[in-house]
Amino acid sequence: MADNVPEDNDAIEPRAYEGAQRGLVRRSRGLPLVWILPLVAGLIAAWLLYQDMAEGDVHASILFHSGDGLVKGKTVVKYSGVDIGVVQDVRLVPNAKELNGADGVMAEVSLNRSAEYLLVEGTEFWVVKPELSITGISGLETLLSGNYIAVESGSGSRKREFVALDRPPAFIRGDGLRVVLKSRRLGSLSRGSPVYYRQLRVGQVADYSLGKEGNEVSIELFIRREYAYLVHRGSRFWNSSGISIEGGISGISINLESLAALFAGGVSFYTPESQRQSPLAVNGTEFKLYKNFAAADAGIAITLNFDRGVDVTPGSTKVYYQGIKVGEVSRAKANNSMNGMEVGVLMDPATDDLLSENTRFWLEPPTFDFSGGLNELIQGNRIEVDLRRGQRSQRTFSARASAPQMDPRVPGLHLRLTSRNPGSLQRGAPVYFRRIEVGKVQGMELRRDGEGVEVYVVIEPRYAHLVKPGTRFWNISGLRASASLSSGIEVQADSLMSLLRGGVAFGMRRDDHEKGGPVQNGDQFPLYRSREAALEEGIEISIHLPSAEGLKVGAPLRYKGVQIGELTRLRLGKDLSEVQARAKLFHRGSNFARAGTRIWVVSPQIGISKVEHLDTIITGRYLALEPGGGPPETEFYAELQAPKEDLVETMSRPGLTVILDAARRGSLVAGSPVYYRQVQVGEVTGFELGEWADRVYIYVHIEPQYRPLVREYTVFWNASGVDVNFGLKSGLNINTESAQALIKGGIAFATPEPPFMGFEVESGSHFPLYPRAEPKWYKWSPKIELYNYAEPVK
Repeated sequence: MADNVPEDNDAIEPRAYEGAQRGLVRRSRGLPLVWILPLVAGLIAAWLLYQDMAEGDVHASILFHSGDGLVKGKTVVKYSGVDIGVVQDVRLVPNAKELNGADGVMAEVSLNRSAEYLLVEGTEFWVVKPELSITGISGLETLLSGNYIAVESGSGSRKREFVALDRPPAFIRGDGLRVVLKSRRLGSLSRGSPVYYRQLRVGQVADYSLGKEGNEVSIELFIRREYAYLVHRGSRFWNSSGISIEGGISGISINLESLAALFAGGVSFYTPESQRQSPLAVNGTEFKLYKNFAAADAGIAITLNFDRGVDVTPGSTKVYYQGIKVGEVSRAKANNSMNGMEVGVLMDPATDDLLSENTRFWLEPPTFDFSGGLNELIQGNRIEVDLRRGQRSQRTFSARASAPQMDPRVPGLHLRLTSRNPGSLQRGAPVYFRRIEVGKVQGMELRRDGEGVEVYVVIEPRYAHLVKPGTRFWNISGLRASASLSSGIEVQADSLMSLLRGGVAFGMRRDDHEKGGPVQNGDQFPLYRSREAALEEGIEISIHLPSAEGLKVGAPLRYKGVQIGELTRLRLGKDLSEVQARAKLFHRGSNFARAGTRIWVVSPQIGISKVEHLDTIITGRYLALEPGGGPPETEFYAELQAPKEDLVETMSRPGLTVILDAARRGSLVAGSPVYYRQVQVGEVTGFELGEWADRVYIYVHIEPQYRPLVREYTVFWNASGVDVNFGLKSGLNINTESAQALIKGGIAFATPEPPFMGFEVESGSHFPLYPRAEPKWYKWSPKIELYNYAEPVK
């Protein structure tokens, strides 16, 4: 190892005398690694700058009148329904000169590079908000997504700063005709109000503005391109909306087209025949807006010749087709022969093709119902028209001074109903099936023999199959009322319309569903007075009455409160000593047509001892029946009061019947209560003088379950009135069984305790009736088991 070590240090250590060491400079063969990272960063920055310049967002500033609905980072910008940007920042701009010194809100928005072409002169921005109007709903999507900024593109040089509109622009996209209407007032027109030609929508109101001098309104209309050829320079425009009120000596005229027209407004136009050769309108053509088609003189002039004088007023009397106003009387005068009237009418141009030889006109008087309302009553008479297409156009017509009673040209099933008295039926009254309107009453006329009225009805085609050969029709005009002390007053009417104008209903009995084939036009059916009379089969009976006071045709026959028939006729007897009535017993009451049946008139009873049947004060008197058990019978004699029950009838009732012997009847009447311990257990059924006229027999009936209470030694006393006792030591003592006994009289009884009560008694047993009770009788309290009695089902 030592041999390899150099001998001296000259090779490895510099020497001091040789001076300073010099560096060696060598050439680099590539880019130093330290510059690679900055170079990459620069390339990325250049690429991002290029991307931003080529594909990045573009920015614009939009000045708004208000910041409502603008939210930083959320409010989007849309064009044709596509999101193209978003609001990046919002700030206030005080005293903005673009807004005439008013404060504004500046929104900084960023848009997609693809939308850069929109940022030019003429581009308009506005905020879209939800709006609800009669013309439609706009901006409904903003309820969920929020307000947004809409854009309408312009044309011109590039621009980055804009002033937004305070409302959507009036411009309507699409190709079409734009004309201007001049009017003294706007009325109920608004943006979006429809424009009609022959009731077909052909355009809309685009915009409106006040004239420079402030004395008129300019209304811009947009007519779609496919309908632009309909507008000539001689066309007439009129306002078909809102309410028109006119007054004069003849009365007040109130015109209301529809509720929609009242709020939305609308414009109609028409070109008179004399102006159809005039040049077509061009953009910017101006027209006058008339208040209605009569004022525009755009109606079709026709002449109506009435066969007699009629009450019509020019400018007030209207012409209607199925409830739609289609014309107005323009003039009226007597004809040359002075035996009728010549009436001029301006018809709506929409009826042009329907004014033919088949069209008919007639005068219709006002009717009170809720379809016409107060307007119809104020206007008075109106002219109805039945518009029909034909072979030739016609301008002169023969008109009727009254409505036709039957019109077979109306679609549907036409029927004739016969009735002795139609009640309150009127022309136009509804026809119901299961309370659904299925037809109308066309008219009525007296039969040739004068014995009744024929009512003409028409059933709508879709409901014609409901009428069968066994169908029954009945009158539902007016009110049906029932009343009682327990349930109060009940008033029934099938509908408010049937109350005012009458009505007809129809149905079928179960047994009639299988009858016959189809019903034909012109078939005849009877019109019954009521549903019961129509649907109930039964037996006709005759009733002899001493008087028919309070009774009327249709009065019910009832048994235990249930109607089993009705009176169908009331006439004086030949000798004028009685009233002969005819009645119909329904099928469920046919068992009453037997000998022994008793009939009486039920009328209100008001007195100290009796208050009954107060409901008949409102509903009217009726006949009550009690069935007999004899052979079939159809002729009966009625009483004016309910028959009194005799002893035999009382004893035949379930329970116990006893006879009380009294010196005087007192205030007892049939129906007076019988009490045991102040609980009613029976009633007085009748009374009569004894055989020697020395006493009064009072018949008392005890209910079956209380029969064991009456024993051999039971005592009865008169509980009528008030028992008053007064003593210096005992004071004043007032005793009465009940308030009912105080008014109607009553009887009470008591039974002694065993073994003094005795055995149960049989019906027909006699007991004395004491005038008052002894004090010890009130102390008796025997234990008597009562019957668990159930009345047998008859």
